[in-house]
Amino acid sequence: MTTGSLAASSTAYRDLLKPGFTLGTTPGSFGGNAPMQAGLHRLAEPASSPLSIPEQPVLAGAPTSQPTATTSLVALHTEAPATPQQAVTRILKDAPLPIPRPAELKLPVTAEQPAIALRQPTRRARVAAAPAPVVEDNRSFFEKIFSAPRQPNGPAMAYAPPEDDVVDRSRGRRLSPSFGPPLTTGNATAIYDISAKVVHMPNGEKLEAHSGLGDKMDDPRFVHVRMHGATPPHTYNLVEREALFHGSRALRMHPVGGSSAIYGRSGLLTHPYLLGPNGQSNGCVSFKDYDRFLQAYLRGEVKRLVVVASMNDAPSSLVASLTRR
Repeated sequence: MTTGSLAASSTAYRDLLKPGFTLGTTPGSFGGNAPMQAGLHRLAEPASSPLSIPEQPVLAGAPTSQPTATTSLVALHTEAPATPQQAVTRILKDAPLPIPRPAELKLPVTAEQPAIALRQPTRRARVAAAPAPVVEDNRSFFEKIFSAPRQPNGPAMAYAPPEDDVVDRSRGRRLSPSFGPPLTTGNATAIYDISAKVVHMPNGEKLEAHSGLGDKMDDPRFVHVRMHGATPPHTYNLVEREALFHGSRALRMHPVGGSSAIYGRSGLLTHPYLLGPNGQSNGCVSFKDYDRFLQAYLRGEVKRLVVVASMNDAPSSLVASLTRR
């Protein structure tokens, strides 16, 4: 019985060993398995509306049982499908409209305020309303630490010549205090005679001095020439310069009445010889023995310098005070 079952099973699977065995359909060749070609075709657009064909009159003798060609054509186009655009238009037309706003809900009309002509501000009011300019703090780092006073800008430094010593300017205060009685005519006043090249001190002492550059030196005819002419004749108040001038304690010569009285020249000083051994300068009064003049200023003996072309032009009161001494 065992032998029979083995024979039956071998007979059942015997076809699996055949090369051409299939489980149903017959396999095709590789050439037949190529992808199929696409067969897409553009659909014809449906007609927008059915054609309206006028009815033909029916003859009396014609049979009525057979339909004509015209009747069949109308029947084919009677039910044309609607396009998407027509469907959307139909939906919008069928949508309900919004409820209108009641008339009593309108915004109230406000009365326009009459325009008032404003008075234009005066020039004085505009100047007063203008913001004050920001003052720049020109103090150095150490001056801010020790709360040193700030030096004024602008016109206060207009007398400084281009050769300012930047390092000495940071001191911010004068090297000596201002002392002595108020100045009066003939008191603490020296006279500089350009032609004689002499400064007459209040105590009667005479100091050699020069001014001017080159061929215009000590010549009163060229006092109007900037940077080359001698010191213009005028009355000058002496004030010590804020900083050293080329290492010397120079004195500023402030003209009474401003620079317009001395041909617009500015920055005039008193100092020792700086441009050579003969005392040339750019219009400043240079002293051969400047230390004696400076010490007299520091003692309060000289506070004003009167410059004249010659002693003939000097005020009589000053000449009289000098002769008495």
